Amino acid sequence: MTRRIVEYLRQHAIGAAAFVCSFLALAGSSYAAFTINGSQIRSHTINPDKLNPKFINGNVRAWAIVAPNARVIAGAGGPKVSAQLADPGGHGIRWRVGVARCSTEATIDPAISPPTERVAIAGNPSVPFTAGYATGTTSRAHNETAVQTFDEQGQPTPLGFDVAVIC
Repeated sequence: MTRRIVEYLRQHAIGAAAFVCSFLALAGSSYAAFTINGSQIRSHTINPDKLNPKFINGNVRAWAIVAPNARVIAGAGGPKVSAQLADPGGHGIRWRVGVARCSTEATIDPAISPPTERVAIAGNPSVPFTAGYATGTTSRAHNETAVQTFDEQGQPTPLGFDVAVIC
């Protein structure tokens, strides 16, 4: 029996060594994650260059929380929102900051949107739920963003949304 184990380990030495090393690496990083806190990091090891936006992949240039009636609830970057009258759920946002080379992320905000359907959960057969999605695009020529909100069937519907412009 012992001879078969030794023979197996000899034939699979590289795999066994890799397994042991990976186990030790995981154990070491887990130990470090649970034992190191902020007071143990040396001063001046995180310098301003490491926080410079030029070296970070993206940062939020502007953002807004917008009600279904196009009212800005909160925001940064000077958002001015207008509802597109011919397009239900369509909104135009003009920013006071430059967003020409940025991307837009928009999501439905269920806290400020009307329920679009009712779902059953344990103990309650009918709970109001806001389902839907939003799309956002940034104009390359101007400091504008277009956001369109849709219900769960994909129909344009005025819903509240959160939008962020990331550069």
